[in-house]
Amino acid sequence: MKLLFDGENTKVYDDILSKDNFEELFDFLNYHPYIFKESLGEWNKIWNFSDGQILIGNSFIWTLNKVPPVKEYTKSLTALIETINVIVEQSHFFNCSNIRTLNMTPYCWPPGTGLGWHNDSNYLGAVTFYGHQYWSPEWGGEFITCEANKYIVEDKKKITWKVFDNKELHDLLMIEGSGNYFYPKPNRLIINKGGANGILHKVNKSTLNSNPRLTLQCFIKAK
Repeated sequence: MKLLFDGENTKVYDDILSKDNFEELFDFLNYHPYIFKESLGEWNKIWNFSDGQILIGNSFIWTLNKVPPVKEYTKSLTALIETINVIVEQSHFFNCSNIRTLNMTPYCWPPGTGLGWHNDSNYLGAVTFYGHQYWSPEWGGEFITCEANKYIVEDKKKITWKVFDNKELHDLLMIEGSGNYFYPKPNRLIINKGGANGILHKVNKSTLNSNPRLTLQCFIKAK
């Protein structure tokens, strides 16, 4: 595991799992059952109308520094959970005594899907792990953050995310109009701060000729 980017609100790590564990995790993600997210019924308004339809699998829930004793967990999932526990503690983004649970869900992002600007305000933070085996830089799908400009909305302009008209937020982003991007590189992990002061970020849409993105999305929940 190596630290690629060390920001105030976002950290990016590469080579999270060993080659064997990563291949095993890819097999797990291939055969894991998925459903379309919209089939759950209620509209999660963070998803714009044009973001596309993604698929989600069964969630895994644990408490910090513990690995759930479930027989179905593979060696690779155990290794990933143990690594996430270490990264959450070492990130210094959180008061770990305030963490209630970590909730990790497999996601499948078909070609042409993405997610608009948001700040994970319902959670202490979030972790994204990329489980596909190949990604082309021509396919888009970047994790984009305005980390470089320290746009923390509530601290700056008291502008909050809205469902139907985000012009104020978009105008704020365009003051500098720059930031950081990270490709969905296989075996990469991104951790970001959430809550009221969480960093603004988005998932750029992938191209229609891309492979599906396979991710494990982990949300860090407060007590």
